[in-house]
Formats: sequence, C-alpha cells, structure tokens
Amino acid sequence: MDEDQTPDSLTFQDIEIPEGCVPAPVPGKLGPVELDWIGCELREYYDSVLREPVPNKFLALLDRSLARRTFH
Repeated sequence: MDEDQTPDSLTFQDIEIPEGCVPAPVPGKLGPVELDWIGCELREYYDSVLREPVPNKFLALLDRSLARRTFH
C-alpha cells in the first residue's frame, strides 16, 4: 500500500477536510480546528468499534475462563 493511502484505498486528497481547516503556519503544529476534527473522527471510529458484536469464539473463551475460576 502506498504511504498516502488508507486501508480502504482512499488517498488523503480524497478525504473531505472540514471548513476552516487550513495548513498550520508552523510545520508539525495543529490548530484547534484540526485538533477538534481529529478528535471527532477518533470518537466516531471508537464508537463504531464499540457497536460491533463480540465474536462468539471470544465469548466462549470468557465463559471457560470464568467457569475455571469459579469451580477450581
């Protein structure tokens, strides 16, 4: 995968940047608008991960572990 591509094949140029986000005047420094945007994106991603179902195999492992601690 190229350095400027995300896993689902979007280039960073394809990502919609919110209004008000402009290149920072000092390289490597982000302004409050950019930091807010990054924070919103991370929260949205984290929330989507939390909504995913827990795999049955993982639930079975947890059940076995709990049973082992309870009955041994």
